[in-house]
Amino acid sequence: MKKIPTIGFISAPAWFDPAPSEFSKVVVEEVSTQQAPLLLPEFDYRLKSITSVQNELNLCARSLKASGCDLVAQVGSPFAWANATSEAEARSRNKAMMTSAHVPTLMTGLAIVDGLRALGITKVAVNCTYYESDWRDGFSAFLRLCGFNTIHVSTLADQGLIAPSAKMADYGWPMTPKLASKSILAVAEASPDAEAIVVTGAGTRTLDILAHMEVQTKRPIIAADTILYWAIARELDLTLLPVMGSLSNLT
Repeated sequence: MKKIPTIGFISAPAWFDPAPSEFSKVVVEEVSTQQAPLLLPEFDYRLKSITSVQNELNLCARSLKASGCDLVAQVGSPFAWANATSEAEARSRNKAMMTSAHVPTLMTGLAIVDGLRALGITKVAVNCTYYESDWRDGFSAFLRLCGFNTIHVSTLADQGLIAPSAKMADYGWPMTPKLASKSILAVAEASPDAEAIVVTGAGTRTLDILAHMEVQTKRPIIAADTILYWAIARELDLTLLPVMGSLSNLT
């Protein structure tokens, strides 16, 4: 009997992560999931702080391996790119987890890069949704380091959808499908020449709107939540369901 693959998710600190329960809804095959949140309940989410949690990431990966996981997937893109000065530096963070746990590991920020490359995309519009300016600038700089032409970059505040003074704590985790859809459409309208739209912020959940938004924008949407699911499916040779939009046809 073929073994049911078990995916371990490293979840961001002090956040209710939908990924461990959501992943089984995007693949044909039966899977099981496990979760290990970063145990940092008072985490301040500054980029400098995110850069400092490698030991905690390694420990979570080891714990998930010890729980029987076949693969470990880290949720939240900044943990790969925060303050990284090169793509190699970002990938070294993933390698550190993999070496520590002796199990394949994936990071959301790197899955975005790999997904764009698998699609042959070079010219992107970047929707940073609820990010504040330092996160917006850091993420777009990382994409440029990886060789992408970021022809448009904006946040909810830049798009005029929230107050300029709003903070991630106000518009991060409570992102609604309606607000996410408005934001994606605003970026699509502002960047007609972009080959794809990147949507970052793991609190911006796109699974229920992904296929519809791709039809409306007429472009692939590479979003932080769903691109990690694609990366997991590719690593474990799983079959993605149509709800995953253009990613379901991407091997």
